[in-house]
Amino acid sequence: MILDLIIPQYKEKEDEVKVLLDSINNQIDVDFNNIFITIVNDKSDTLLSDSFLKSYNKLNIKYLINDKNTGPGLARQKGIDNTLGDYIMFFDSDDKLFCNDALKTIIEYLNKYNPKYVVTNIVVEVYLNGKNALEIRKGRDTFPWMHGKVYQREFLEKNNIRFHETVRQLEDSYFTTCILGVLKPSEISFLDFNSYLWRKNDKSITRKKSKYSYAVETFDEYFNTAEYIYELLFKKKSYLRFSFLVDSYFGIYIFLNCDLFDFDELKSKRDYYSNELDKLIIKRKNIFKLFKKEELEKLFIDEAKNLKRRNGINEIYVSFNDFYNKYLNMI
Repeated sequence: MILDLIIPQYKEKEDEVKVLLDSINNQIDVDFNNIFITIVNDKSDTLLSDSFLKSYNKLNIKYLINDKNTGPGLARQKGIDNTLGDYIMFFDSDDKLFCNDALKTIIEYLNKYNPKYVVTNIVVEVYLNGKNALEIRKGRDTFPWMHGKVYQREFLEKNNIRFHETVRQLEDSYFTTCILGVLKPSEISFLDFNSYLWRKNDKSITRKKSKYSYAVETFDEYFNTAEYIYELLFKKKSYLRFSFLVDSYFGIYIFLNCDLFDFDELKSKRDYYSNELDKLIIKRKNIFKLFKKEELEKLFIDEAKNLKRRNGINEIYVSFNDFYNKYLNMI
């Protein structure tokens, strides 16, 4: 069984990548002849030197350089397209494996069960009460992030699941949601093991400081990505395709009516997307008829809870009844 570790690299320097490669190099009780590392430089001037890569003489490292900047999703896709392993794991180049037996535990699980998709626990560095701390996230609480996941190549190829050509910032949400939409719930393997450390890096795309939240900054893509995912799930006749779309419309509605958009300069953006949401719901109104009112209400409450927890929302100004009275009464 061959395991490919794929790492997109952009501005991360050698001392940052070293932390990740050291954590791989220090793995115990694994056959490194069956582990291949592919680093994809996404058209960056920050290159890793041959001497640096060759210093890891027991690791099989391939270094690819993009002709143009494509974003982390297509950089990962290039890694997939230039490897042949049975299983794939993705790493951010500024993160690391959590412990020295992480790969041993994962490989033993893969050999024993031959799963299509494995979800392990991830450990997240956070700043809590004025101190650095670690939080453990398990199971579905790690969705939609790619960290600590293992993908069977045969499953990806059979279902033509690839990173989207135009989704640059929410590439992990797109990729993971497509997988979850195609798999049956029983085909998702949860391995209760802390394998991956998501390191705090204020310079990274998702963690850099900004006036607006990451959710607001990527809202244009968030709005469009929902449609891209629905298109794929519809083609696959996924049992989740309709509930996913309803969840997406609930999510858009909640985002537009929460404190993250409470800036005067965002009013036109909020108004524009509110109008666009109106059009989408009218266009797809028949989908809502597939659900009972209490089912829709549960979906709304769950989506609000998840969005609030993951995006730092302090206050949501709307409820399911508001949504129902605005849209579903006329449907």
